[in-house]
Amino acid sequence: MDGATPNVVTEDGLRDLLSDGYLIEVICNQTAEKRHNSWYGSWVVHAVTKVGQDAKMLVTSRSVFTLREFKTIVGLVSFLAGMGCLSANIPLIAGRRERHEASGIPATATS
Repeated sequence: MDGATPNVVTEDGLRDLLSDGYLIEVICNQTAEKRHNSWYGSWVVHAVTKVGQDAKMLVTSRSVFTLREFKTIVGLVSFLAGMGCLSANIPLIAGRRERHEASGIPATATS
């Protein structure tokens, strides 16, 4: 992490923060809706301390600062599993937030 942008983090940086005790906070930006067999909406991820401070937004690149946005629950759950979450509690209503503990090491069905 560089000092110029302390409130953003990339995927690799998020893994480091998780190993330091940070949590993943999933924020629903757009209320989810079911279309056929899938749920669609808009979710973003922050890294936060256990008391909810020092939030860092997940971005696609530290040079571009494009907020990483998830448009499907399947994509979001896949990301969370890849971060080491053993369960996923997804907020479906805009403005709702859910926190997840994760190891930073991808979860498997036998974890």
